[in-house]
Amino acid sequence: MKKLSILLVAGITAFSTFNFSNGVYASATNSTDNPANIIEGNSIASDAAQVQDTMVLGKLYFVNLKEGEQPIMTALSLFGNRCGSESFNHKPYATEGIRSVFELDEWIEFHPKANASAIKVMVFTHKADQSFYTKNSLNDKTPGYIQECDLNKDPEQEEADSWGSFYLHPDEVSPGYYDFVFIYKNKVVATMLTHFFKQEEIYEKSDSELEELMKQSLN
Repeated sequence: MKKLSILLVAGITAFSTFNFSNGVYASATNSTDNPANIIEGNSIASDAAQVQDTMVLGKLYFVNLKEGEQPIMTALSLFGNRCGSESFNHKPYATEGIRSVFELDEWIEFHPKANASAIKVMVFTHKADQSFYTKNSLNDKTPGYIQECDLNKDPEQEEADSWGSFYLHPDEVSPGYYDFVFIYKNKVVATMLTHFFKQEEIYEKSDSELEELMKQSLN
């Protein structure tokens, strides 16, 4: 009887752990050659804590998917038109180290790799609790909302062509940290932390200096 009780407790604990892991964020730390690696493994709980405690600039945080389900967006590249050299502005597709420091009034082009041809990106002032984006219906009345942009891939366009672009107007928003929230069919699929500076604040910085800015984390 004692042995049976131990087994029952272990089973209940395992079931609780499984349910806790559903619906949280998992950070993308593996190669995009195998997107399934992003959502598998035993570190989901610690990844969720990392998103809450420390967020890294330019890193895609994917909303955890059901086991075996492929993420809609697997990688991203962002181009700017004011800061850095051409190589800094044309980084390859990635899940982290994505260009994430910009000046206000700088045009940003979106180049996602995705298992879809239409995604929406919404911009919000940064929220420490990223689960806010999955617990609430997001629209232009949501607290912290800044703007949004529909990202669409034309079937006839080249691989390197932009899916869409926008800028944050310096007369409407202030320098600071912002979340890019990626949405597919009204469901949040990923978020990414960015840092916007005032006009001409980082314009003359070298690529290495811009890279150092991108290595900062937000605690």
